[in-house]
Amino acid sequence: MRRIYLFLGVAIGVMCCNPFHSHGQKGRLQVVSPMADSSTVDRAVVYLRGKADPQGMLFLNGTPLPVHSTGVFAAPLDLREGANEWEVWHVMGTDTLRKRIVVVYEKPLPPKPTEGFAIEYIRIAPGGDLWLQPGDLLQVEMKATPGMAATFYQGIPLFEADTAVAKVGGIYRGEYRIQPSDSLTGQTISFYLLDSVSKKTVMMESRERITVLNQPYVLTGLTTSNGVPLYYGLGTDRLGGAKMGTLDSLVRLEITGKMHDMYRVRLSTADQAYVPADRLAVQRGVHFRPHSLTGSWTVYSDSTADFVSIGLDERLPYVATVQQHPTRIVVDIYGAVSNSNWMTQKEGLLAIRNVWYEQRSKDVFRAVIELNEPQLWGYDIRYRGRNLVIRVKPQPAVLSLRQLTVAVDAGHGGSNRGAVGMTGVLEKDLNLSMARKLKDALEKAGANVIMTREGDEAVNNGERLRRLQEQDPDLLISIHCNASANPMVQGVSTYYRHQAYRPLSQYILTEMRKLDLADFGNVGGFNFTLNSPTSFPSVLVEVAFLSNPADEERLLDNGFHEAVAGKIVAGLRGFLNGVQGRAR
Repeated sequence: MRRIYLFLGVAIGVMCCNPFHSHGQKGRLQVVSPMADSSTVDRAVVYLRGKADPQGMLFLNGTPLPVHSTGVFAAPLDLREGANEWEVWHVMGTDTLRKRIVVVYEKPLPPKPTEGFAIEYIRIAPGGDLWLQPGDLLQVEMKATPGMAATFYQGIPLFEADTAVAKVGGIYRGEYRIQPSDSLTGQTISFYLLDSVSKKTVMMESRERITVLNQPYVLTGLTTSNGVPLYYGLGTDRLGGAKMGTLDSLVRLEITGKMHDMYRVRLSTADQAYVPADRLAVQRGVHFRPHSLTGSWTVYSDSTADFVSIGLDERLPYVATVQQHPTRIVVDIYGAVSNSNWMTQKEGLLAIRNVWYEQRSKDVFRAVIELNEPQLWGYDIRYRGRNLVIRVKPQPAVLSLRQLTVAVDAGHGGSNRGAVGMTGVLEKDLNLSMARKLKDALEKAGANVIMTREGDEAVNNGERLRRLQEQDPDLLISIHCNASANPMVQGVSTYYRHQAYRPLSQYILTEMRKLDLADFGNVGGFNFTLNSPTSFPSVLVEVAFLSNPADEERLLDNGFHEAVAGKIVAGLRGFLNGVQGRAR
C-alpha cells in the first residue's frame, strides 16, 4: 500500500522581536485538519479546517480565506497526484504567523493476485450463518491463485471471473441450488484449489455454517413484543434497513430461512420479509402455516378516535400503506381468506367515511378504510385477542395551535453528545436550547406542549418513542443539528418517514429557508426512530450543519435560536392553513 505523508511546518515572521514563540501567538492559528505530521490518504480531496484569531486576516497561498466570528475556518484542498504544497498565514497588524502544509497524494494500488499456491479468502453471500430451503441459491466467491481449477461442496465447480470485471485475477465464483436431498445441519463448506500440473491441492473451510431446512413441516415463530419490524430485505445503513412496517406481539410467522441475525419469513405465495432473530421465538413441534378465515367487522367510535375491528381465527401478519387522492388506509392481512359477510358501521364516526375489502390474491386479504379528510392525522394497528383493530385519529375540530398538543423533541442529551462543532460546542446543548425556545413560542401561541427531555439527561430514542405513543400528541417536531465529514456542506433539511406526513415537513422547510439557510432538502422514507410511528404526523428538523463554519456561527447565536422557533411555528401554522384549504 502506498502512503501519503502530511507535513506541517511552522515558519514565523518576526517584526521587532520573537513574540510568536509565546503561548498567546501559538494559539493564534490552529490547523486541526490535516492533523498529523504524516498519514495515509487515498482520496483526491482533503479539507483544511482550523481556528484563527478573527481579528486578523487569513490567507491560503495568497488568497484570502474567510474566518468567522467564532474563529473557525475551512476550505477544500484539491490534490493532484504527487506532492501538493500550501502555505497558510495569519496576519495581525505587522505580525505574520505561517504554516506550511505538504500533502503527497498517490492513488491506491490496484488489488494484487494471491501470491504462491493458496486460498486467500472465502465469501458466502449474504454472509453469516445461513438457514436455506430447497430451491435457494448458495452463492460463493473465493480469492486464490489465478489459473487453477476450483470446486466447493460436493465437487461443484467454481469459475474464474474475467479480470476486467473482477479487477484482479484469481476471483472464483459459483452457485448451487439447494436440493431436498441436502442434509446440512450447521456445517461448514469445503473449498478446494487444484493445480492440474503439479496435482497439488489446498483446502479451506468456510467460516459460515449452513443448515438446510428440509423438515417435512413448516417452521413457525411468534413475535415476542409489539413493534417488531418487518424489513423488505437484508440491506442496511446507519439507521437500519427499509421497513415494510411493524407487527404486534404473538403474531405467527412461517420461517423459510435465516441469514446471520435475520429470519426470512413467508407472508404469502408472492411476498416475503425479514425479521430480527431476537424478535421472533421459534415454535417447537408441528404448527400449520398461518391461515385464517376473516369474520365479521365492527366500525365504531369512542369520541376520541374511530376503530375498525376485523375478526380472525389467529394473529396473522399485516402491512399497512396509505393511499392519497382520496386518502385511504390499506391493510393487507397475509394468510387471510374472506368470510366477512357482516360489516357493521356505527353512527357518529369521526374520521372514517367508508370501509370495504378485496381478496387481493388467494392468501392476501385487503381491508380498505376511506377517510373523511385528505390529511391523515394518525393511525395504529394492534390485536385485541384475535381481532385486528385499526385505530384512526380524526382531524382536530379546530385547526388552530390553541387546540393542539405538540411534542417537541430535543435530540441527544446526557452522555449522548451528538455532533461537536469546531468551537467545542455540543449538539445536545444547541438542540435543547432551540427546543426550549420552540416550547415557549408554541405555548405563547396557545398550544399544549410535551417535551421528550427537559434537561441534559440521556433518554434513548426507544424510550422517547414509548412515552410519545402513551401521550399520543397531535404532532411531533424533533430538533437536531446536522454534521458531515465535508465541512463545506451546509443548510437546513427536514425529514419524514411516511408520505402522508410530508406536507408538515415541507411547510416547515419553506419557513426555515427564510432564515437564509442553504437548502439541503426535504428527505422522505427516513428511518429515524421518531419518524417511524404512524400514530401522529412527525418531522425531524436538522436546523443546520454544526460541521460547517458558517452554520456553526449561526447556531451559536441565541437570537438565531429564537428565529428558528418562530419559523417552525410559522411552518406549523402554514401546515394547518393548508389542511384547512384541502378539507372536503
